[in-house]
Amino acid sequence: MAHPFPKASRITALLALITATACAAPGEYYGIDLTAPTLTDEERTIQSLASRAKAGDKKAQLDLGIRFEEGRGVRQNRKTARKLYSQAARDTGGLIWVYSPPVGNGTQGRVIPLDTGPKQVGLTEAKRRLEGME
Repeated sequence: MAHPFPKASRITALLALITATACAAPGEYYGIDLTAPTLTDEERTIQSLASRAKAGDKKAQLDLGIRFEEGRGVRQNRKTARKLYSQAARDTGGLIWVYSPPVGNGTQGRVIPLDTGPKQVGLTEAKRRLEGME
């Protein structure tokens, strides 16, 4: 079955979504350098957590948030912990609707569906920790 929207429109919408959600340099995540050579097991663990969290792994977001909240292996930062808990607590994936602006020649902008992958339910522990911080 053919997709109801042209491939170019889907790609444009995906690029707009990626641009809008980019939060840091490609090689870092919340100040953790993902490309630096590591010296200790602790540094390797933190790099791995950060890399997985950046990729959307909710358990890694929760674990990294705990480290930031407690200052274990990273500088304590409750604001960053709160952001990570929020990411881990939020339901993600599924169908979203994205605005695609007009491309010229009298065309109109439109809203198109974008499948963001499998639906993932937010983590209960992250929700509990987030509530405890407020």
